[in-house]
Amino acid sequence: MELASAGIAVDLYDKNEACLTQASAQNEGKIHLGYVYANDRTMRTARTMVSGGIAFAPLMRRWIGGAIDSIPVSAPFHYVVHADSLLSVAEVEDHLRKSHAIGLDESRGLAPDYFGSDYRLPPRRLSASESEQHYDGRTAAAVFRTAEVGIDPEALAAVVRARLDGDSKIRCLLRAYVQGVEENGTSLTVNAEVYGSSASERYDHVVNTLWDGRLAVDKTAGLDPAGPWLYRVKHYLRVRAPAVAPAIPSTTIVLGPFGDVAVYANGDLYLSWYPVGMRGRSSALCPPAWPLELDDTAALDVRRAILAGLTRVVPEIASLTSAAVERCDVKAGIIFAWGATDIDDPASGLHERHAIGPSSRGRYHTVDTGKLTMAPLFGKMIADRIKEMG
Repeated sequence: MELASAGIAVDLYDKNEACLTQASAQNEGKIHLGYVYANDRTMRTARTMVSGGIAFAPLMRRWIGGAIDSIPVSAPFHYVVHADSLLSVAEVEDHLRKSHAIGLDESRGLAPDYFGSDYRLPPRRLSASESEQHYDGRTAAAVFRTAEVGIDPEALAAVVRARLDGDSKIRCLLRAYVQGVEENGTSLTVNAEVYGSSASERYDHVVNTLWDGRLAVDKTAGLDPAGPWLYRVKHYLRVRAPAVAPAIPSTTIVLGPFGDVAVYANGDLYLSWYPVGMRGRSSALCPPAWPLELDDTAALDVRRAILAGLTRVVPEIASLTSAAVERCDVKAGIIFAWGATDIDDPASGLHERHAIGPSSRGRYHTVDTGKLTMAPLFGKMIADRIKEMG
């Protein structure tokens, strides 16, 4: 969108029938303020996430205008320190305080544009009586109220798709499987299979913004991975329950293999419980073809287990009616991150997300987005780089 706004024609390749249907739409939509990465004691991840979180809404407003205000926003997140957390309550509280200080520093002189929430408000620990109103004291060691919010990623994807479709400078090539990129002097060739037929096209610049396919295409361009990586496929629930949603708090449970609850203003909920939803891991160059849609039996098991896991921390989850649960969708998204072990390992690289962003070799650019939060900022950075190079 940034390149097209500058009059530069763009071809956008997507292997699916429409753009932004996979990982970009299959998540909780959190616009991070650095709070969740408490195990990165260097604070580099927090600083990275804060920069992306603060820039997200202003940049999206630059590209899609007032349509950004139509996207449902979650209630601000409570951070619950689980009784089995990898970090103590004091360590999490210290991290929240430091992340907030980074946010104040990064936003100095800016008027907050953060989906109606004010990220300048500091996290506050709830009293025992406040916490007991929403959380089970046997599993919730402490609860902190933050200004951090999420946006409905499905609604965001729909708005961006409409923007892409309406821009004459952007051509969306769908059902297009990119097989590799070749350098040809001052240009690059993208080789792909488009609707089952081989196709090659030359470009002045190529930007690899693939997700689970990025490493393989980078390799064809002569770029090897910077270190060990892990793909994961996580299943979650998308529930429509406007009658009870306002009573359920948006919640992130830290720190370890726990879960999230995002409650959007339209009455939809995102529910995840990591020990159940995580159904595949791979360190292959390309992940296996994990089934993103489950059969009826597996889907029912996932529904019941996610609800059971979350209810042990957030009892109000039990107020969801059986009809709402039966109608809810079991969805899945693939996660990519640098690291060799899962998040139950305190030493895992997955507890960090600072080694991300755009990198370039000549006119070939590759972007490790890391988190949805960072996509607008990294997009602007790489577009500025291309415009400068010409």
